Amino acid sequence: MKKLGYSLNERKDFLLKEFQYNTDIVFRTLSLRGHEIMLTYIDRIVDTTALQEHIIRPILQLPFKENGIGVTELCDVIEIAKIKSESDFNKVISALNDGNTIIMIDGEEKFLVADTADWKERTPTVPQSQRVLRGPQIGFIELANTNISLIKRIIKNQDLKIEDFQLGNRTNTSIYLLYLEDRVDKDILEEIKKKLQSIQLSSIIDASYLEEHMTSDQVTPFPIMLSSERPDTVAGNLLEGRVAIICDGSPDVLIAPAVFIQFLQSPDDYYEKPFFQFTRIVRIISFFCTIFLIPLYIAFTLFHQELIPSELLISLTAQRLDVPLPVVIETVLFMFIFEVILESSIRLATGITLAFAIIGTIILGQSAAEAGFVQLSTLVVVSATYVFNFAIPIHPFAFAIKLIRYMLVFLASVFGLYGVIIGSFVLVNHFCSINSFGVPYLSPLTPFNSKDLKDTFFRFPLRKIIDSPKKYNKDDLK
Repeated sequence: MKKLGYSLNERKDFLLKEFQYNTDIVFRTLSLRGHEIMLTYIDRIVDTTALQEHIIRPILQLPFKENGIGVTELCDVIEIAKIKSESDFNKVISALNDGNTIIMIDGEEKFLVADTADWKERTPTVPQSQRVLRGPQIGFIELANTNISLIKRIIKNQDLKIEDFQLGNRTNTSIYLLYLEDRVDKDILEEIKKKLQSIQLSSIIDASYLEEHMTSDQVTPFPIMLSSERPDTVAGNLLEGRVAIICDGSPDVLIAPAVFIQFLQSPDDYYEKPFFQFTRIVRIISFFCTIFLIPLYIAFTLFHQELIPSELLISLTAQRLDVPLPVVIETVLFMFIFEVILESSIRLATGITLAFAIIGTIILGQSAAEAGFVQLSTLVVVSATYVFNFAIPIHPFAFAIKLIRYMLVFLASVFGLYGVIIGSFVLVNHFCSINSFGVPYLSPLTPFNSKDLKDTFFRFPLRKIIDSPKKYNKDDLK
């Protein structure tokens, strides 16, 4: 930006040139007994009531002064909570786009930036993707300031630090980094900051843009960062020493570092008595079933019939007599049909989703079995697999499991049980090779850390885990 003078006309001409095709920019000039004050703002994104009552009215009520009006005097009378004095005119465009009102005095170098933003927002509602039976029933929305307030409502502590960034030279998206200074690992924090500041995207619309760029150095279908729309989940992770990233415009908050066991945990686990819980074990069992049930079914029916009990083998053989398709093709076909049904149900209106699901699953499956297109055992195995998949509480992790399942189905159809074993070794090796900002993905299982096992497969009583932030050995950081 070229060096500008301090006259209102020169600054107005510059802003008119910058906002040449923007009819929303407004210039309001106030003349106080020979002293000119200009207010500049973008219409539709400012609170015009606050502008009129708390900026214009106090200025017009200023008493006459022969020596002129100063920026400090204006700042003292304007009734806006968030207002600051600036002298760098390069910041004025981003300030206007953020919904601020710029207040300039003719001939004065400094100007005022008053926060008059009035972004439209929806009321916080019940989280849709991470619902619980007990516990808080409120979720994040698309406004970052509201999301930060929901977290600060839980963690009322001066150690909660908030750092802000602006990324995307087109969208100028506000990004906020939250962490507890006395609990966060400084090396991990610096690694996250470095990844965040290295983002060179021109447009950032959602938190997923940040996640994709910050984890692009690792080729894996599994999520490296945990995404949550629940303030209690984010607050709990902050108390454990993790870092939260809030993207303005996104209802999902990113949490890092994230490890494997976190994607099998749910907020419900912390609102029930620990020694009477079975749900986390159910999720872990469901994780293995949704991966291995179909591949093992194919391996046993094609290559290892001798391992199937005689009665069950006779029943399966009888079902195969009138079925025209091979077991692999019919299995993959029904897996594809289930995927289409799930994808379609997401796009449909809420009122017809249930009817569509009933028609697409029960009626279609039963009709296909009765018509002899597919054997009942295949339909049962595929249906059970998708039921197990629904038990995974984090959607991106459940989606990654589907990709692994297709890989194991291919290996099982070619090599049988040996293919499943080979695929399992490859999967475990892949888990061991990835990390989340230097933290091993299978931590605390490998490398083994007995202190952090209090909240893995089972949850210990809260008094044993609530004041135990995660400790990451520096030798584990890559």
